[in-house]
Amino acid sequence: MATTLIIDHPWKESFNHGILNRLVEGLEQDQKIYQIIDLNKDGFDPVMKEEELAVYQSGSVLDPLVLHYMNLLRTTTQLVLVFPIWWYSSPASLKGFLDKVLLNEFAFFDGGNGIQPLLSIESVVVFTTSDQPTESLERRCTRSYKHQLTTTLEDIGMRNISWHHLGSLKNLSLEERQEYLDSVYNKL
Repeated sequence: MATTLIIDHPWKESFNHGILNRLVEGLEQDQKIYQIIDLNKDGFDPVMKEEELAVYQSGSVLDPLVLHYMNLLRTTTQLVLVFPIWWYSSPASLKGFLDKVLLNEFAFFDGGNGIQPLLSIESVVVFTTSDQPTESLERRCTRSYKHQLTTTLEDIGMRNISWHHLGSLKNLSLEERQEYLDSVYNKL
């Protein structure tokens, strides 16, 4: 079983990729098994097409990349999400990942009596960043967005969800950024 890291940021030099790199360094140092889903590098198309929606309820998949992601999640015991908060939410690729990968009869079963979880992932750690101060973001959206994402993940069988947000990123000194990067692996 493995830790699966999902990164949703298009720029390799971003602070989000810096977080990912630190996590990978720690996992390798501890000789832990991990796999990376880089939605942008993979060329993941987050848009649900009409033909995909037509087979959605049956749990069928038309995109081979979605099948690949599903297979990775089957071996996942810990999920780590790394992404920026843009316009009070995640980037589109992560939302599309949730829509297209977490399918009925894979991540959950809905026989008309409510959602029954089918995945069993022991822990989820979410790392987010923003240029806005954390307090401002929480007043405007983060509480509702965090609640929505956490509820979705819990509904499909993910447990022990922790969230670590770093706001005011553009105002942080190099030392403050380095201090944060030095602390991320300990949050897993």
